[in-house]
Amino acid sequence: MKQLTRYIAALSLFITLQSTAEVALSPVPDWVVPLQPALRSDVPEQDISNGIYYLLADTQLQVPVAGQRQIFEHYASLITSSKGLEQAGQISIYFDPGYQQVALHQLNIIRDGNTINRYPQARLSLVQTEHELEKLLYHGETALNIVLPDLRVGDIVQYSYSLTGSNPVFADRFNTSQRLNWTVPLQQQHWRLLWQKPEPLVYQFSKNTMPLQISKTAESVSYTLVQQNVAPVKHEDDTPDWYSPYNVLSFSNSPHWQDIARWGTELFEPAMATSPAVAAQVARLQRDYATAEQQIAAALQFVQTEIRYLGIELGESSHKPASAGQVLQQRYGDCKDKSVLLVSILRQLGLDAVPVLVNTELSTTIAERLPSAGVFDHAIVKLAFNDKNYWLDPTRSFQAGSLGSVYQPNYGYALELTPTVTELTSMSAATEHTEVLINEQFRLAEALTRPAEYQVRTVYSGLDAERSRAEFANNSVSQKADGYVQFYSRYYPTISLAGPISKTDDAATGRITVAEFYQIADFWQQDEDESDKLNANFYSNGISSYLQTPEIAANRTQPFALSHPVNISQTIAIELNNIDWQFADEQVEESNPFFHYQSQLQFDSDSNKLTLTYQYKSLTDHIMPEQRAEYIAAVNRARNDLNLNIYQRDAVSEVALTAFNDGEKLTYLLLAVYFMLCILCIALWLLPTQADRQNHSFPEPMVRFVLTWLVTFSLYGLYWCVKHGQMLNAPVAADNSSSPAAN
Repeated sequence: MKQLTRYIAALSLFITLQSTAEVALSPVPDWVVPLQPALRSDVPEQDISNGIYYLLADTQLQVPVAGQRQIFEHYASLITSSKGLEQAGQISIYFDPGYQQVALHQLNIIRDGNTINRYPQARLSLVQTEHELEKLLYHGETALNIVLPDLRVGDIVQYSYSLTGSNPVFADRFNTSQRLNWTVPLQQQHWRLLWQKPEPLVYQFSKNTMPLQISKTAESVSYTLVQQNVAPVKHEDDTPDWYSPYNVLSFSNSPHWQDIARWGTELFEPAMATSPAVAAQVARLQRDYATAEQQIAAALQFVQTEIRYLGIELGESSHKPASAGQVLQQRYGDCKDKSVLLVSILRQLGLDAVPVLVNTELSTTIAERLPSAGVFDHAIVKLAFNDKNYWLDPTRSFQAGSLGSVYQPNYGYALELTPTVTELTSMSAATEHTEVLINEQFRLAEALTRPAEYQVRTVYSGLDAERSRAEFANNSVSQKADGYVQFYSRYYPTISLAGPISKTDDAATGRITVAEFYQIADFWQQDEDESDKLNANFYSNGISSYLQTPEIAANRTQPFALSHPVNISQTIAIELNNIDWQFADEQVEESNPFFHYQSQLQFDSDSNKLTLTYQYKSLTDHIMPEQRAEYIAAVNRARNDLNLNIYQRDAVSEVALTAFNDGEKLTYLLLAVYFMLCILCIALWLLPTQADRQNHSFPEPMVRFVLTWLVTFSLYGLYWCVKHGQMLNAPVAADNSSSPAAN
């Protein structure tokens, strides 16, 4: 599906680029305060990146009593190196053609103080961007793409344009925000809002309050902010999603959340009108499931799995949902469409359900924002059932199980779309249910050269079960098996699969169970320092990735993100070989504001079984810079307990003698035969000739001589020949008398 959407997007882009856009130059609107960039200034060389120094960022907005809103943008940037030519030479102006019109006012190059109009030579094209196509969201957003010719280092690119129109879905509700600093230096910023409506505005700065010029006339109020030589802001890595280092100025004409709730209610309530198709679906649920709890779980799973996720958010559809009947008929929808359908089903089942708006990144910091519709990015469902609140997300694709076992995301605060709501609702009652239970079993063979048996059984619940289902949906079982072997080989290099992995999915509890079977060939490893010592190691590998010592700079000034929520328990049961093992029971606990960790070692001497248990549970999603040393110390204390080394000194020589494979045994046998033949040849060479042997008698019986030769693998024969060879080769006596040894 991703490849298909990429292909469609690329094809659309290719076709669109073939036609030149007809966007003529037009005068700057009369309400705009004209401003020119400063052409002479010192360039902050130390802070310049990508070869561009931004001289001017000018944004002006007009909100009239009646008619269309306008946004005027004016930019100027200096190209300081060849690196900046590519970026500065291509300009993109984004707008929604469903309700906005674009007008181009200036397109100039300033070179050596001379202004050159580049509009006649520039290439203008309209490109449908669809930047969220891979997320299956279609916005209809279009870009006016401008390519400038003959651009050189030292040129200043200056352009201005205006957009007329606003999304009608917001009606008279207005909100806007402006970032007041960036990660790059800015010589001059000018921001202005011309407010011509009678109702007042509220505004706030997200960080530092700055001087805001406010001037009033009988027809309007003008808000102006001017900054010179704006220093860059550093955005450090690994910050939580809700954190922003930027100072933002926000405006809204909705001083209370109740106004936003009423606006949302007016959009959502008509979409939940009774539909015959929805009524038929409700009847099926009532027929097939006996209890209300079962009907709720089935309704949630139906909307999650049977209604595919797809958002066509053109114009008002960006915030206005389709009707429940239409969503059921077309069998697709985005978060607001699927929430409307789920609420409609639950209400017809006689339950108390309402759609709610949330922000998936801001967490609890959303309560610090001005009330506005633009602060939300997601819709889910709140269900009040049996004196408890349940937060159900109909867009989650891999949930299963009963109502009490499904993962309920906690986004901090939610806005219930009912006309009586006056404030945000805390989602602290949401159950962030997630758990991983890892059960490992080692069976160590009596013969140390035989492989150890290793089995892993992992049970995933809640959020972790969703992740596991997603992984198995995106990868084949064989791919997962390869990944598992690669993971475990970090700890046991000679590990191999002993059987296929298996996966079971319990529809009642929503739990996923994965069973794995391995062999570890060289489980016992000889110690590097002591040759008579064999080591074996056991690792809490399910927890170790969450207890890595983070690379946090001592001069860090921004919060550091942690994985959360995480809840892992790991048990390692070891059936030891039959020697006299001795272990003392131990228990370790590490509690701090960031996580809870504990471990336990237990040994049963009767069964020769060693059991290790580990548990890790995260308590927060971040640490502050001043907590850096405390957190690192806590991680290191827990990390030192994550593995156990056992060793034995018995049977090391046995291992050395018997650790040959069949090929090695054959090699040594052939070598032994070869040496026996060599010894035999030497012995035959030393023996006397037949004529000599006729004159002498052997000093010992022949039978014993031959047997001793064979038993000692020819060594005795060699010894005998060397000892008696001189006698055998001596001259024959004249009287031919017999040797006394023969008598």
